[in-house]
Parts: sequence; structure tokens; C-alpha cells
Amino acid sequence: YQNINIFTAILTIAEKKQMNYDRGIIYAKVLKSQIADITRIMEGHEHLALVSTINASDCIIKLLGTPDTVADVLLILGNLPFAVEILENFRECE
Repeated sequence: YQNINIFTAILTIAEKKQMNYDRGIIYAKVLKSQIADITRIMEGHEHLALVSTINASDCIIKLLGTPDTVADVLLILGNLPFAVEILENFRECE
């Protein structure tokens, strides 16, 4: 039941917080040691998202998928065995 609640919460976030999700972009903060793991996991899930490190010192990553894959990527991130903080209001410097 917990996974259903997580999935519902993730869909609510994706629906209500369209910020970058409509472009398929998710920003997250993780431990530096977990960046490679997330990259491999996304690759293993048929490349749902490309993972780039945006700020190595703050461990901020960018997951670039498509609008169609955002919900799946969020579901995977929400079920990892380590903490992933989704940065809903992050703005990347250009």
C-alpha cells in the first residue's frame, strides 16, 4: 500500500508542479556516492532519463527525460533505497 501512496503523491507532484516536468527535466540532490548508481539505474530502465551532474559540490543532478517519462522517473527515484531530494524550485544557471 505504501508504494501506491508514493505513486499517488508523485503523480500529484508531477501534475501540480509542472515547472520543468513539461519538458521532462527533474532536478535532485543526492549523496555524491549515489550519482553513479542513479545513472546506472536510469540506463538499466531503458534510458528513461539521462543523468548529468549540475553542481558537484552540492551534489545536484539533472535527469533529462521526456514529458512522458517524468512520472516513471519520479516513481523510481521515490523507491530507491537511499534518499533523493527532488528540487522542485531549482533554476539552473545559464
